[in-house]
Amino acid sequence: MESDKKNEIVSAGEEATEVTVSPQQPVSTWRPQDADREVIKANIRRRVWTSNASPKAQFIPAKPLPTVQDDGRKTVAVYARVSTKSTEQVSSIENQTRYYTEKVEKTPNWEMLEIYSDDGHTGTDANRENFQRLLADVMSGKINCVIVKDLSRFARNYSDAGSLIDNLFVQMGVRFISLAENVDSYRDPDSVSSIIVPITNVMNDQYCYQTSKKIRQVFDYKRRNGQYIGSFAPYGYVKDPKDKHLLIVDPEAAEIVKLIYDLCLQGMARRSIVYHLNDHGIPSPATYRKEKGLPVSSPSDTPLWGDKAVTLILTNPIYTGDLVQGRRRVKSYKVHQIEEVPEEEWVRVPDTHKAIIDRETFEKVQSLLKRDTRRAPRTKELHLFSGFLRCADCGKSVTRSSSGQSTRYLCSTYKNRSRTACTMHSIKHERLEAAVL
Repeated sequence: MESDKKNEIVSAGEEATEVTVSPQQPVSTWRPQDADREVIKANIRRRVWTSNASPKAQFIPAKPLPTVQDDGRKTVAVYARVSTKSTEQVSSIENQTRYYTEKVEKTPNWEMLEIYSDDGHTGTDANRENFQRLLADVMSGKINCVIVKDLSRFARNYSDAGSLIDNLFVQMGVRFISLAENVDSYRDPDSVSSIIVPITNVMNDQYCYQTSKKIRQVFDYKRRNGQYIGSFAPYGYVKDPKDKHLLIVDPEAAEIVKLIYDLCLQGMARRSIVYHLNDHGIPSPATYRKEKGLPVSSPSDTPLWGDKAVTLILTNPIYTGDLVQGRRRVKSYKVHQIEEVPEEEWVRVPDTHKAIIDRETFEKVQSLLKRDTRRAPRTKELHLFSGFLRCADCGKSVTRSSSGQSTRYLCSTYKNRSRTACTMHSIKHERLEAAVL
């Protein structure tokens, strides 16, 4: 029938055979003998039905996809990664390095540029130092071949792995080889697009998710059972050599903790406490740990105390003998940022270790820290009523004002904002002290 006539068009790379169809003429038939056998194998037959087509149809060939170019000379980069810095995994890096070096040396026209390795980094974190350096060298054109042991060493985040393999390496004409999965973007271009690659990347990603989930569950169980799970003990304590989940008092550092609380109760502001500690040559927590050979969270270039260190000691309930954990957490197994946890979600277990500060003293200090205890410049100690006085009418703070030998207290709204919004409410210091005390 006339409606069953069709136009057959076969694309051969950038060349195409154009067939002009006339409604009154039989449709031309394409024969395999008309093209080279290798062209037949490399192209896909497409059938265009022309029952409702215009009298003339033209096929415009698509642009060929970018392919990995191989001029015979390869500047090879190898990437290796281990998740921890344990002795076993460090030796694994050394074994991988030796294997890759021998492989590149035995392959003609291959030149090893560098072996990029990251020790103690998870594959879900793309901000690995040498991994980022590898990508920078790829983008600058220094590398045209990347070799990895397997896809999990390269990246465990399936979206990152897919984007790099399918997009960046293809755009830069870089040959990618993963030995375990037999992926080679030059010898077997289909291996990169194979369903095995995304499935493997998803499985690697899920492995990290499940591992992270299990670790969080174990940590939560230990917290609720009163086991300390921090990587190092807080200042004033050390870990029990017999049980790393138990804290014992460090007598030398505990005396400094007590001193800090005493100075705060005496009315000394946090900045003044910092000055006092530094002026008396007391080493900061990080310096003290290094001197004692204890682990530190991050090396510090200065042996001096700071506001943050003093504030952490004054606000940490662990010094009362209670174990309070889970105050901060990592956002997710992919986003390794630290976030604060609401106080109602903290895990509290009382009386798990010996206290350095009694609860009454700790609560007094917390009450003082919540008050407005700003002091005048060049004044080391707080005044008697700092942070305690409020105006009975407007509810704002009452400020201290001195003139010569006379000291009085005024409503801050009247003094600093508006003379009509509130009244002065002036009272002399001596009179207030006599009335209160």
